[in-house]
Amino acid sequence: MVAPFDGLRVVDLSTRLSGAFAARLFGDFGADVLLVEPSEGHPLRHEPPFVDDTPGLDTSVIHAYFNWNKHSARADSPSELAEALGGADVVVTTTVAPTPELADILSSLPPDTVHLSITPHGLEDALTDVPGNNLTMGARVGWASITRIAEAAPLHLPRDSSGVVGGVTGFIAAAAALRRRHAVDSAERVDVSELEAFALTVHPWGVASAYHGVDGRRRGGGRRRGDPGPLWDMADGRMNLGLADFHNWQEAMNVCNLPEIGARPELIPDIGRHSQDMRDVVWGLAESLPKLKRWDVFHALAKLRCVIGVVQDVADMPANEQFAARRYFVTTEVEGRRARAGGAPAKLSPSPWELRRAAPNFGASALRSRQAPVGTTTAKRPSPKTTTSVAPHGLAAGPLAGIRVLSFGQAWSGTFATELFALLGADVVQIASTKHPDAFRRISNRVPAGVADEARSQHPANTQGQYNAVNLHKREVNLDLTDDRGREILWKLLPRFDIVADNFRPTVLPSWGITLEKLHEIRPGMVWASISGYGEDGPYRDYPANGNTTEPMAGLAALNGYEGDPGMNTNGLIPDPVSGYFLCATVLAALAHRDRTGQAQRVDLSMMEAVATTVGDALLEYDLTGRKPSPGGNHHPRIAPHNTYRAAGDDYLALAAETEAAWTALKAIVGDPRLESEGFSTNAARKANEADLDAILAAWCRSQDAETIAEALGNAGICAARVVPLAEAYSRPHPQLAASGFIARIDHPEAGPTWLPGRPWRFSAAPSEPIQGAP
Repeated sequence: MVAPFDGLRVVDLSTRLSGAFAARLFGDFGADVLLVEPSEGHPLRHEPPFVDDTPGLDTSVIHAYFNWNKHSARADSPSELAEALGGADVVVTTTVAPTPELADILSSLPPDTVHLSITPHGLEDALTDVPGNNLTMGARVGWASITRIAEAAPLHLPRDSSGVVGGVTGFIAAAAALRRRHAVDSAERVDVSELEAFALTVHPWGVASAYHGVDGRRRGGGRRRGDPGPLWDMADGRMNLGLADFHNWQEAMNVCNLPEIGARPELIPDIGRHSQDMRDVVWGLAESLPKLKRWDVFHALAKLRCVIGVVQDVADMPANEQFAARRYFVTTEVEGRRARAGGAPAKLSPSPWELRRAAPNFGASALRSRQAPVGTTTAKRPSPKTTTSVAPHGLAAGPLAGIRVLSFGQAWSGTFATELFALLGADVVQIASTKHPDAFRRISNRVPAGVADEARSQHPANTQGQYNAVNLHKREVNLDLTDDRGREILWKLLPRFDIVADNFRPTVLPSWGITLEKLHEIRPGMVWASISGYGEDGPYRDYPANGNTTEPMAGLAALNGYEGDPGMNTNGLIPDPVSGYFLCATVLAALAHRDRTGQAQRVDLSMMEAVATTVGDALLEYDLTGRKPSPGGNHHPRIAPHNTYRAAGDDYLALAAETEAAWTALKAIVGDPRLESEGFSTNAARKANEADLDAILAAWCRSQDAETIAEALGNAGICAARVVPLAEAYSRPHPQLAASGFIARIDHPEAGPTWLPGRPWRFSAAPSEPIQGAP
């Protein structure tokens, strides 16, 4: 079976996890990926944990997960580097300032090459020269401000969440650019900002706050440690209960041994329960649930259509019947030992994602070029017969101009996935229903105060920040699919589209007669892409799910939280945007396979699997070290200092010195002689004495203005950022993000001009056209 990117040659020159993951995704879909390494090896080879805690160039768990499906070769000279790049279709870099030799080589790439650059803050932005990492990304975009408990510091997301998101975003943008590479006159540089990509995983809540007139000056405190929920203690673990969205309330409360609460008449209707006083429900559950077993309650409530999820860790997940039924986990090999890891973020047929080879040992492959070294020829390779010239306005629309998407997206995951298509230039038409409006249109029955305008005709359904944040650049048509005429119109529309996307239950579209075979019959080569909680098969197929329940089910909640705590949800529903990103990525692979074979394509994304992929190295770590990963707070396994400290006033500062040069600069700025002690002389020493180091820096930060000192530290080459309240990000956006154009005032006919984030990529072929507001 031909793979989507069979024959494509990708050269990975990355030094960051984001670039490594983007290149790996090409390999997962069949590309030939060459990891070109310096004499010291790729940086991921030096990241802990290591097999049996033994550091080595081939023993890093992080390298084993993010560099599989690649070959490896050393390039120690410019001539060897040019040779490695010969014949490359895609080149991946993650450096802001390449060496003069590399810059010359990149400037000489053949015109049909795609150069993917993924950097912390983009190549041409105000923050370009400022370093950044997962800690500072979470601080800048608002994640840290909402992922916290009341008495503790703001919290960054676990592992390298921003790197994973930056990587899949880079893959999406580069895969899209490949579709027009024979129609442009020079190698196209795709400039992806990790910060901007990460911002799109939390922005609807910030936009909604701005719509309501919240400017971020009032600080939220988060829940208090020890308060019951949203992860509840059970007799044998913990679980999440989406109480406000429970169906069959009386039966559900009987399952929880609370029949008296189930009988309360004001709580029985599904609609309106959000507005009721639920305190006695909460405390009743806190008393009853610890006497019950989590899986018994899970299955009983799921069959009642209640939204719930069990907290699973890496010991639980391989035994889970849903993961097993869908054969999600894969086995790789590290230093001769077989170990399990997270698998495909989505199922693609007929040509699936595949783990073809383990991560390479250092320099395992000879340096061989398929063509002459870069710089010796600028001729284009043979182009497909379907290639046509693209007018300038077509280039501005984006690389997916001409692709049409019919979207049945609801709420966040599906609508965000199709928004990504729209921002890449596809014509996206959203199917809406006046009888059953999108959940994000129904957040409130009032026009939010921050956008209320007596001079405009306004309706609550058209002025909700959540909806308007994830439906940019689309069109919309209202259809009543319960009516014969509505279904007739739908079947007339379907043949006009390349892609059908939905995030309904797996039974909904088939109930309308939609099957892949029928779609292929009316439009050969159709792509049908779906997001659901657990996928279209397996024992949990019909169980309800949402972002809050997917986080614990996928293993994320067991890793997210403060050191010493049992783990917690993120408070921001990150499974939705993660699923949207991975659906978009897999559809681009599907389009590549369709173009080669003419075959119809099915993309089946389980939110549980997509999120498990983002932390898929945790199971690998468990198998190779014998330890279950647990929450690490704001600390890093290798780097110190790496923490969030209280600054002057109510602000916090995220701060990390990733290199010895950064540490030297930090010592000079802080000016505390204690930092010159032998106990802080190396990174290993600083990590060993981290508590003492944190105490010194915490005392210093307490008198510092967070914004001022973050700028000074960043200019000195130190990862630092003020923790931005999420509401502030879209009511008073930072001038640096506004200057880049990523956050801009986008007009809407009813909500008016408001601050919204847009494209996390820049294509060199042409500036992108202005973004249109949500329909």
